[in-house]
Amino acid sequence: MSGFSTDFQLVGSKNVTVIAGRQRILFDPQKPPRNPASRQSVACVSHAHSDHTAAFASSIDKYATKVTLDIHQALGGKTPKSQPVNLGDRISLSDGVDLHVHPAGHMLGACQFAVEWNGRRLVYTGDFNPSSTLITEGAKPIPCDILLIEATYGRPDAVFPPRESVYAEIAEWTSSSLKSGKIPAFQVYAKGKAQELICILNKYLVVPVVVDSTVAKVSDVYVQHGVPLKYTAADTSTGKEKIRKGGFVYISSKKFNRRLFPSGHRFVRARATGWSKIFPMKSVDKAFTLSAHADFQQLLDYVGEAEPEAVFLTCGDTTTFRAVLKKIGVKIVNAGRGTKQQMRLSDFI
Repeated sequence: MSGFSTDFQLVGSKNVTVIAGRQRILFDPQKPPRNPASRQSVACVSHAHSDHTAAFASSIDKYATKVTLDIHQALGGKTPKSQPVNLGDRISLSDGVDLHVHPAGHMLGACQFAVEWNGRRLVYTGDFNPSSTLITEGAKPIPCDILLIEATYGRPDAVFPPRESVYAEIAEWTSSSLKSGKIPAFQVYAKGKAQELICILNKYLVVPVVVDSTVAKVSDVYVQHGVPLKYTAADTSTGKEKIRKGGFVYISSKKFNRRLFPSGHRFVRARATGWSKIFPMKSVDKAFTLSAHADFQQLLDYVGEAEPEAVFLTCGDTTTFRAVLKKIGVKIVNAGRGTKQQMRLSDFI
């Protein structure tokens, strides 16, 4: 251990790296690591959304849940040198570093990572959702010394309604639209949000659900991992027949294209996103505030319950949330931008 700090160190901005002794850990790097030659460098991929999976394009060793790997592969991605992990796993790395895997609630397979070393704990939340859904367990705060947390909705006006009330609103609007002879067409994220929406429709309504090919591929992975979803891909013979008959709900990850459907169908378009709480959704007929992220109050609650000695904001509305945290006395840190600017834990606690 001679010549190495006994504290965690943070390096980088887009590719934030945690250093513990000789062990280097990259969390959801935004770009594939340029120099992954070190045998003691690993990457942790928290979930399957494309803005978190750049590490899969590198030759560095990687950890991700089996669900995350399966979704990435189902959409044509490759996952070389990736080791599947399960929620609850504990992985021993070099120099006595332990890596723990915890639920993040953001989508199926999403996880938080906790690093324990020299009696200290560092937690990386990734994108997380403390509210349990019909599919996922909500993320729980992990007590730690240093917290690397997202701030997607780190602004005071981003406080979401109870999830159950949003579910009821979606079901009621969908049912009313169908009774009036219109076909609800939802545009949502193919990974996570689409599957939650399918689950809502399956649970509260008796209606055929038709999905685009991308949503179908991701949903197939959910089914393989034990999530009971009922849907039909639009590009199959069964899907085409259901579309011809009408009286279905359409879910797509792409912008709605009226020309894909028979001329006699009347559609109403909808989105389901947390951004509808903040920004008007003028391109659709209806918007539902259904988010896979923590809202502002939940972000504050996580920091309060984890009780870190310092916080690093990884993404989102970092400027606003940083100011809020500073106002309530939380210490904020920035990562150094090179090996000569490594920030030791003792530098900011």
